Amino acid sequence: MRPNIIFVLLDGARYDRIHKSPEFVDLMKKGTVLNNVSTAIPYTFGSINVIFTGMYGKENGVNGYYKVAGLKSDIPFLPEILHNNGYFTSRGLINDKILSSRGFDIREEYNEYKAELNEEHPNLIKKTFEEANGAPFFTFLQFTRIHTITVSEVLKKYEWDDKRFYENKQKNLQLYDDVFKETGVYAKKIFDTIKELEILENTIIIFFTDHGTGIGERFGERNYGSFTFEETIRTFYHFVGEKIKQNKSSNALLATIDIFPTVLELCNIKIPNECKGKSILKFLMGDTHKIENNQYTFSETGALHGPHPSPEESNIFCIKNIDYKLIYNRDNDEWEFYDLKNDPNELENISGTGIKIEKEFQEELLRWINR
Repeated sequence: MRPNIIFVLLDGARYDRIHKSPEFVDLMKKGTVLNNVSTAIPYTFGSINVIFTGMYGKENGVNGYYKVAGLKSDIPFLPEILHNNGYFTSRGLINDKILSSRGFDIREEYNEYKAELNEEHPNLIKKTFEEANGAPFFTFLQFTRIHTITVSEVLKKYEWDDKRFYENKQKNLQLYDDVFKETGVYAKKIFDTIKELEILENTIIIFFTDHGTGIGERFGERNYGSFTFEETIRTFYHFVGEKIKQNKSSNALLATIDIFPTVLELCNIKIPNECKGKSILKFLMGDTHKIENNQYTFSETGALHGPHPSPEESNIFCIKNIDYKLIYNRDNDEWEFYDLKNDPNELENISGTGIKIEKEFQEELLRWINR
C-alpha cells in the first residue's frame, strides 16, 4: 500500500536553530533528520520547484524572481506524477501563484497575516483524507510564521543598507528563536492530526525548510535570497513516520534535487530519467547506516533587493563539498572561497591563497553555470 505523503514547509527555518523548540526536538526523535541539504535556490518558489522536479532552475525554468510561473510544461512535476498514480492531492499556500496547479485536486490560499494556520492546515489534512476516500493522498502545506514576522519586523522597517539592522544581531536572533518556538508548536499540531486520524502507520510527514534566514550576519542580507552563505542555503529535512528509522540524523552533504527521487521511490513510482538527484530512501528506512556525501552541491540566487539585485536571472552562484565552498559573484566578477570545516561561519575568504582545490572548484562551477 502506497503511503500518504505530507510535505510541511517551515518557510525560512534555519537548520541551526531547530533545537530551540522543545516540541520540534521531541518530533526529531520520531524520525530521521537530514541536516545538511543544500537548497538550490534560497527563495521559496525557486526552491520548491527544484524539490518537486528533481532538476535545477535552469532545467525546470524557474531560476529567477520574475520567473515564478516559468515551470516548463513538459517537466515531470511531483504532485502531477502522484496524481497520475492514484493519489488525491491538495495544498495550502499563502500565495497560490508560487507553484503550478498541475496535478492538484484541492488548492487553498490563506492570508498569512490573518489565517490561523494551526487550525487551517489540520482542517485541510482532514478534508483531504476524507475526500481521498481510501486512496493515498499527498498534501503540501506552507507554514509562514517566520516569513510573516521577518517581513513585518525586518523588511518593512529596514532598507537593505540600514546599518541598525546589522548592529542588532543578538536582538534579531532572539526574535527569530521566539518565532521558531511557535513553528514547533505548529509542527506538533500537524503530527497530532495524523495520530488523531489514525493513519500514522501509513503516512510520511516531511518537515523541511526551503531556505534559511539571515539575521544580520552579512551586510546586505536582511532575510534571504541575496547571498549563498550557509545561514540561507543549508537546510534540513525531517522525515517522520512508522516506516522511517527513529531518532536518527545525518550531516552528510545532500541537495534538494535528491528529495524528488527519494519520495518517488518511497511511493514505488518510477523515477523519470530527467531527474538529476539520488534517492536516499535506504538510509531513511534503516537499510543502510550511512549516506555518501554528494561530491558537489550547487546553489544560485538573484536578489530582488540588496547590493546585487538581479531578479531576471541568477548572478551569484556557489559550489560546495563537505569541506569547502566557492562563491562566484558575476555582478562584480569576484570569488570567495571558504574552509567550512575550520571556518563554518564563513568569515575568512581564502580565495587566491594557493589552495589547489580552488581551481578545481572554479572549473566545476563555471561548467555548471554555462551548461
